[in-house]
Amino acid sequence: MFLILPLDALSESALLVNSKEYKDKDFIKGCISDYSDLVEGNDVNWVWIAPGVKLADFRVTLGKFENKSDELRSSQVGEIKSIFQEFLGKLNGEKGFLTADVCIYEVQKFSQGKAWIPFAGGHQMQAGVGAEAIVKGGDGKTVAKFRHFAREGARIEDAAQEVAEDLMKYMKKN
Repeated sequence: MFLILPLDALSESALLVNSKEYKDKDFIKGCISDYSDLVEGNDVNWVWIAPGVKLADFRVTLGKFENKSDELRSSQVGEIKSIFQEFLGKLNGEKGFLTADVCIYEVQKFSQGKAWIPFAGGHQMQAGVGAEAIVKGGDGKTVAKFRHFAREGARIEDAAQEVAEDLMKYMKKN
C-alpha cells in the first residue's frame, strides 16, 4: 500500500520548514523534534504519515500527554487530556494498536478585543489551541506526526475539542 499525497505536497514550498510559520521568530516548538518531513495537510495544518501506513486500520490510544503552554490550569490540562482520549478512542481499526503522544504547545485565550480586526475578528477572538501528536506503532517506531492549531468558541476546552476532532477525522480518512 502506498501513501498518496497531492502533488503540491511534494514541493519544497509545502514543507513546514520552508513556511513563513516555521521561519517566524515566534514559532513555538512542541514535542516533535524533527519538522523536516511535515507537509501541509488538507484538514490538519501539518502532517507526515509513514509510507504504506493507513491510520484508519488501527485502534489509537493516548500515550503521553504534555502541556508545554504556560496558559493552562491543571484542571484544564486534565479536561483537555480527557478530550483527546475520547476522540482518539473513536479510531477503532482492526489491524492493531497505535499510541499517540500529544503535547499542547500553544494556547490563546478568548479575546473580545480582537473582534475589531477587519474580516477576521470574529474568528481571531475565539480561543485557540495548538497541539502536536507523534503516533507510534507497537515497536515504538513513529508512523505519523501531526501539528495542528484550531480556534473555537470562548473556552480553551472548546478549541482543544476542535483540534482533537480534526485529528480524529483526518486519521479516519488516512
